[in-house]
Amino acid sequence: MKRSLVTASLRRLAVTFCLVLVLLFSLDTQAQKFEITPQYGYQVGAKWNYYGGYVKLKSSDQYGLTANISLSDNLQGEFSWAQQNTSVSVKDIIFYPVEEEVTEAKVDHFQLGIIHMFGYSDARPFVGMSAGWSTFSPDEPEYNTTTSFSFGFTGGLKYFFSDHVGIRLQGQLLFPVQWGGVYLGTGGGGVYTGGSILQLNFSGGLIVAI
Repeated sequence: MKRSLVTASLRRLAVTFCLVLVLLFSLDTQAQKFEITPQYGYQVGAKWNYYGGYVKLKSSDQYGLTANISLSDNLQGEFSWAQQNTSVSVKDIIFYPVEEEVTEAKVDHFQLGIIHMFGYSDARPFVGMSAGWSTFSPDEPEYNTTTSFSFGFTGGLKYFFSDHVGIRLQGQLLFPVQWGGVYLGTGGGGVYTGGSILQLNFSGGLIVAI
């Protein structure tokens, strides 16, 4: 019950923070432009070290969707969702002397934020920041599903072939992301460990602008 209340509070905090940020920037919005971008990319593996070993998320592909609304000529509000299907490996000096995969896991990232674009040509570099939450869902029932608050920084390039079609290439760094916990041991005893990890990804997609 306590875990679910904390998770709900984190989600409300993330959504409220980002919605207020977007509304503040959108007060002077006149001609709004909407963009939808399905994306596919690569999630770099992540590792959290603790005393006696480490927990590691394997590198894998990812897919997702980004939606943008123009706030001015150079600013856009943005919502993004990305999912990674990966595995969790552990190495522990006592229980897993050799690195061993302990579970498959699904990682979902939800972010709301702002990007700033540069230039006025068909090619527009951009940088941005965001806040939201990340959910880790292990396949094995003995490991906890956990949702945590996360911040993100994004940089990339948009190139438009026409007023309505373009491509988006980007890199994104998300942190902190809290792995909910992995129990290590046997029936006689063990340890329970978890920690914060960085999530770096690269992706691209087709922009459809309205």
